[in-house]
Amino acid sequence: MRMNKEVVMVRLSDIIPNRFQPRLTFDEEALNELANSIKEQTYYKGKTAEVRKWAFASGELVYNLPWMLISSFLAFFMTDIALIPAQTVAILFLVCRIWDAVNDPMIGSMADRTKSKMGRYRPWMLGGAVCLMPIVVLLFTAHPSWSVGARTTYACVLYALAVIAATAWNIPFSALNGVISPYPNERASFSSHRIFVSSIACAATNAMFLPLVNRFSEQGGKTQGYSMAALTICLLTVPFIFTSILGTKEVVKAPPSQKMGTKQVLGNFFKNPPLLIVCTAFLVYGFLNYGRMTAGMYYFTYFWGDTGLFSIYAPINGIICAVSAFFSGYIIKLCRGKRGALLFCYGTSFVLNSILFFLNPSNSSPSVVIALLFCAGVMNGFCTSILYGMIGDTVEYGQWKTGARADGLSSSGTSFMMKLGGAIAPTMLLSLLEVNGYAAGAQTQTDGALNAINITMNLIPAGLALLSFVIFFFYKLDDKLHAKIIDDLKERGEYIVD
Repeated sequence: MRMNKEVVMVRLSDIIPNRFQPRLTFDEEALNELANSIKEQTYYKGKTAEVRKWAFASGELVYNLPWMLISSFLAFFMTDIALIPAQTVAILFLVCRIWDAVNDPMIGSMADRTKSKMGRYRPWMLGGAVCLMPIVVLLFTAHPSWSVGARTTYACVLYALAVIAATAWNIPFSALNGVISPYPNERASFSSHRIFVSSIACAATNAMFLPLVNRFSEQGGKTQGYSMAALTICLLTVPFIFTSILGTKEVVKAPPSQKMGTKQVLGNFFKNPPLLIVCTAFLVYGFLNYGRMTAGMYYFTYFWGDTGLFSIYAPINGIICAVSAFFSGYIIKLCRGKRGALLFCYGTSFVLNSILFFLNPSNSSPSVVIALLFCAGVMNGFCTSILYGMIGDTVEYGQWKTGARADGLSSSGTSFMMKLGGAIAPTMLLSLLEVNGYAAGAQTQTDGALNAINITMNLIPAGLALLSFVIFFFYKLDDKLHAKIIDDLKERGEYIVD
């Protein structure tokens, strides 16, 4: 019998259902959805997929458990326990924040050039973790008997070293998200697990540290209390160093012949519109996730007259962001892609924050405000997870344009913008308060100061959400274009998957 191997396209309307089959009608949209679900590929299968995702996500514990000590408690420790003058601490924090932003692209670029049996990024993670833990413990070890100059120098050197060690972990760890799978949707799933664990780690550190300080202070005073509590938190991270490094692998490889000169470095950003858009979105993320917390304390204390509301809002909002990040895959499917999901989330966030700006004690209640802020937190959690999952896509776009795969450098760009956004919010708030007659600790504030607090808390986030909504209209890196990019890279011999 002779077989005809020609492929013949048949119109859907020409298909006649068998009268004995249960389905007699064919819905074209449902069939397309079925076809897309069949085409969705994953590198990891079955239980291995979940094990790999949680192993990767555990890396956030290595970073956030010790780093949240620095973010939340170091300033108070330096002024009240280590007895370093407050003005000196302010200058020290400013200098180290600038250094923190500057060394991001340095570490990212060096990691991209690394060649080892462990890959490009995991050697940096191992070195960063090994150095970060003892440095943080030493940073929270006070020497009040030393001279002011000696105490200040000690703190300055250790803080600068802590920044380097934390960056040596975090930038390569972020870059690992882009090479852990060749499939965009699977990378997005990895990032949703990551953000979930990150939020839990931050909340856990803030919940555990001061009770540990009080416990250890019973025997050796506050000085010993802080150092022993920091040691305990850091020791908790040790198992996760191994789970996150040994439980992951770098699947997507850089072309062996690629060059990472100045031309490629600049081209990675300026010839990569999707990366520039994602970097701008990370500026918004930094403002909403970190800067807004600074404004929140003023907002609930003076605008609503109840500091206790912030103690309710802050931890619950963190948990809400974690849970929504974990389920971000569903919003991506519902909105038919990452771009559609972000447009929905940013549009909703704009509406929610705009409403919040017009609410005050004369026309609303704190419970309504907190409920709306929690809804905004859901949108923020979705956006956070999706954005981290998009970095790897933009890396491949940059490789397509320049011939160089720079996961570390791209991750450092998003990290820099996130830190910039986190720094802009408190700077803007304090400047507005200064020019509007804010009086620290006063029971009542001027109308100008209250308005400045409300603007920073609600109106600026609404404007930033609108900005993000607009710029993602110009984000053209959808699944179809990404598939074409991968095909082109394969033809050029530049797409290497283990």
